[in-house]
Amino acid sequence: MGKKIGNLLIGEGMPKICVPLTGVTLHELLDECRLASESDVDLVEWRVDFFEYALDFKKVLAALPQIKSALGDCPLLFSFRTKEEGGEKSIEVDQYISLNKEVIASGAVDAIDIELFRGRAVVTELVETAKLHQVTTVISNHDFKGTPSIEEMVRRMGDAVELGGDIPKLAVMPKNEDDVLSLLQASLQLKRKYQNNPLIMIAMGGIGTVSRFSGEIFGSAVTFASLKNASAPGQISVQYMKTILKVIH
Repeated sequence: MGKKIGNLLIGEGMPKICVPLTGVTLHELLDECRLASESDVDLVEWRVDFFEYALDFKKVLAALPQIKSALGDCPLLFSFRTKEEGGEKSIEVDQYISLNKEVIASGAVDAIDIELFRGRAVVTELVETAKLHQVTTVISNHDFKGTPSIEEMVRRMGDAVELGGDIPKLAVMPKNEDDVLSLLQASLQLKRKYQNNPLIMIAMGGIGTVSRFSGEIFGSAVTFASLKNASAPGQISVQYMKTILKVIH
């Protein structure tokens, strides 16, 4: 049993390929949308923190319908990745809540990314708003400093499930092969424990690339690939990703 983002069922069959939109200007974003609509992607993530007007809510909300329209039937995930979690910009907590609430209510997104470490109260408030508007929630945590223990990774993703998130997401930075194995072990444990909750589990960087391919085996239901610019270390192109996923499948 999976979860839906728009008409896309997450958690069954091959991992779904998500590509980030990282354009600084609206023109660049719409160009990326065109590339995405012509490529073999399942899902698009607007990394709004790259946008030149990311903190101007009116301009973000004006750009959203244009992006959604340019993507056609492809589902859209909205993400403001904060500086603390490897993003491009900082944002105050009250602004973070307000922006995400307005985006959820806009009717122009299918899913919203909520950072787990914003705190339980913030996550709960945004999850409740998303449920009200039937927007899927991705509860995320990004650790660019290293790889937590298996127990800690399982605990964080368990918290995301308990807070009502539809799809928990964890990305870590491995220092060695053992860290990659720890991520895959945590993913497998979570897959078995939360069978109704699809997961996204990523080891970043070159050494972690194997984790982006092996989700169908270890339980990561979405993998990220690049159209033009990678939004995280270790992303590869959509074409290569699709080929490898088909081979493993």
